[in-house]
Amino acid sequence: MARIAALVPAPLQPLYSRVRRFVRRIEEPRCDESLVSPRAAIYSLNAPVVADRGASFTAVVRVQNLGSKAWSPLGSKPVHLRARWLTSRKQSTDRPDAIIPLPRAVQPGETVDVHAKLTASDAAGQYLLEIKPEQAQGASFAVERPAWIDVQVVAPAMEEIDYHKVYATADLKQDYWTVVGPPTQEEFHRLAKVKVGQLQEQGLTPSSHVLDVGCGTGQLAAGLYEFLSDDGFYFGTDVGPEAIEFCKQQYTRPNFQFAVNDFTRLPVAEQRFDLACYFSVFTHTYPDETVLLLAETARVLKPGGAIIGDIFTSPLTDHCAGNRGAVELNREHFLRLVALAGLKVEVVSSWAWKQHARRELLRFTRAE
Repeated sequence: MARIAALVPAPLQPLYSRVRRFVRRIEEPRCDESLVSPRAAIYSLNAPVVADRGASFTAVVRVQNLGSKAWSPLGSKPVHLRARWLTSRKQSTDRPDAIIPLPRAVQPGETVDVHAKLTASDAAGQYLLEIKPEQAQGASFAVERPAWIDVQVVAPAMEEIDYHKVYATADLKQDYWTVVGPPTQEEFHRLAKVKVGQLQEQGLTPSSHVLDVGCGTGQLAAGLYEFLSDDGFYFGTDVGPEAIEFCKQQYTRPNFQFAVNDFTRLPVAEQRFDLACYFSVFTHTYPDETVLLLAETARVLKPGGAIIGDIFTSPLTDHCAGNRGAVELNREHFLRLVALAGLKVEVVSSWAWKQHARRELLRFTRAE
C-alpha cells in the first residue's frame, strides 16, 4: 500500500487519504452481537499527569485483545474504553465517565495504543483515572487489571491572590468592604454582627480579650467596637500594612490595637487572649502554615482559651488542593497535623461549600 501511495501525485494525496480511510471502514469488522467471554489486558503508558482545572490532556493506554473474537469500534455493539474519575483512594466522584472509541479493530492477540484527549475535573485534587474496555450494550469484559493514571488537578497560577498587591491598589477610603469580600457596606456590617454572635456562642463576653488574625479592614473590629467594655481588649493583625493603617484610623478606642503580621508569626509578646479568631484565614493558608499559626496562637492563649477558625475540606485531595484563592484540605490529614501541634478540635458548624467540598467552623483548644 505504501508503494501505491508513493505513485499518487502530491495534489491528489489528500483525496487518496480520504478514500483509504473510507475503504478501511468498509473492510473493518463490525460488532453487532455480544462478544462471548471477552478478555483484555490494559496498561497505562502515561506518566503522572498534572493539569489545570478544566484543561485538556492526553491519556495513553495499550490494550490487548486476549479473547477469541475481533473487537470493533463499528457496529451496533461497538467496543470502546470507559474512563472513570476516582479519588486517590478509589472512591467514586461526581465527574461523568468519558467514553473513548478504539482507533481501529483489534484482532485476537493484537494490541492497540489508544491516545485519548480528556478534560480535567473542575475541582482541584488528586485523582485516579481508571480505564477499562467494555462493549456497548454487550458482554462484560474480564480485565486482568484496569489501567490507572495518576492525575493531579491544580488551580491555575493566575488565580493566586497577592494580598499585598490587593491592599496596595485599593482605595480604602472609598471602599473598604469589597477588598475583604462583602459586595456592599451594609453586608460588611451585617456579617460583623454575625461573627460577634458566633463568638458569643463560644464564650465571648464584654470583658473578653480577643485576638483577630487576618483582621483585614476591621469587620470583626466593627462588630466588637461597641460590644467590648473598657475591661475588654481587641488586637487585630493582618499581612497588609495598608489595612492595618486603615484600622488604626477607624477604630481609635485605647483598648483596640493593630499590628502587621506575617503568614506564620504573630506580633504578640505579653498579651494573652480568651479567644483567637481566624475568620476566612485558614481557607487561604496551606496546611503547614495553618498548623504553624495554630501552634503560635496556642502560645498566647489564656488558660481555657480557644481558637476559632474555618477551613474548606474536600475528599478529592490527599493533603491540600487549590491556591491562596481557596485552599481545600483533606480533613483527616489536617487533623493529624493539628494533633501533632498539641491541639484538639471540635466542630462548631459545617455546611456545603461546593458540590464536593464543605466549609467547617472549628474550635481549637490545648489538648490535655
